[in-house]
Amino acid sequence: MLALQSSELEIFGITTVAGNDSVERATSDVLRMLEIANQTEIPVHIGADMPLVHEISDFAINSYGKWYSNETPPLPPGGFARKQAEAESAVSFIVRTVMENPGEITIVALGPLTNIAQAIRAESTFAANVKQLVIMGGAIASLPDGAGNITPNAEFNFWVDPEAARVTLRSGIPIELSPLNVSRKSNLTADWYERMVEIDNPLTALLKETLGKRFEQSPERSWYMYDQIAVASLIDPSLVTTKSLYVDVNIEHGISYGVSVGGENIWPGAEGAEAMPAQYGLDWTRFIEMFIERIQLPLPASE
Repeated sequence: MLALQSSELEIFGITTVAGNDSVERATSDVLRMLEIANQTEIPVHIGADMPLVHEISDFAINSYGKWYSNETPPLPPGGFARKQAEAESAVSFIVRTVMENPGEITIVALGPLTNIAQAIRAESTFAANVKQLVIMGGAIASLPDGAGNITPNAEFNFWVDPEAARVTLRSGIPIELSPLNVSRKSNLTADWYERMVEIDNPLTALLKETLGKRFEQSPERSWYMYDQIAVASLIDPSLVTTKSLYVDVNIEHGISYGVSVGGENIWPGAEGAEAMPAQYGLDWTRFIEMFIERIQLPLPASE
């Protein structure tokens, strides 16, 4: 919603990947979202349906997320979209768009990095031609609020595909990381939600249908915001505070699988790690006010 309603961003396309749910559901929901937002001209490309290496396990089945699923996606609000995904794959689209626009394309990665890693491997000069990559992922223990949210120290997106995260972080692409550290500075309460839905438009109606249920059931609870902060930091970098760290990901299949580690200097085992700004501070009030203002803007006219 935030990206679609922000004139600073020109969206070339949206790609899907298995993450919080299956790639089938991700695709179904994105197509419907674009219809709701009256932006059906934006192409949608289907990406990876499984991580590079990570296989389904009892822990995955019994924990949050259905990245391994191939179930038929549930009906999105208002029914399945009439808009169809493109025939071109996500990886082909990503590589082609970057190579046709060298040094001009920023990628905002809000799920596991499977598609990005495959693009890096598919074209040897791809990484050198990406302008910037903003990643929602990771949790940096050396910064405040750095615990994991799927295992004690691993963040969900990186844990789903640690190998892809490692390939991507070591690629040399200019990266800004938006980890759990900054997500945990957010505080979406019922009061802020009520401000969001003060006006009626298709976006706020969708929020009422989805997010509203959470506050009906637990009105006293507050919620974190994740992907929205990554997008907002691209629109207005002054919303976040960052620290330059070398960041790497553990791909050993043990208790620290998928854990991201950040340090001010290279340490043994992380010789291939690259330095990048890692977000850890957030101007919450300015961020949430911008988010509310954007989703309440008039939508583009229907075609």
